[in-house]
Amino acid sequence: MKILKWSGTTLCLIGIALTSFNVYPLNILVGFVGSLFWAAAGYAEDDLPLLVVEAAATVIYFCGIVTYLLLALRLWGVFL
Repeated sequence: MKILKWSGTTLCLIGIALTSFNVYPLNILVGFVGSLFWAAAGYAEDDLPLLVVEAAATVIYFCGIVTYLLLALRLWGVFL
């Protein structure tokens, strides 16, 4: 559990740093994995407030990833 939490913390902090330097879309991918790790920790420890906030962050990051992919596909001419 300790490794999961520290990995999630490290990835979330890296995601925040990448956001501050506008490194897109890597910031979303790293933040997604970090929040996913923290959501898993919240679930494993039966910590509902932690689970809720990190599950919400994970969903929001996931929507950002899907949006990026759809815009990239559109730019490449896959979608009109």
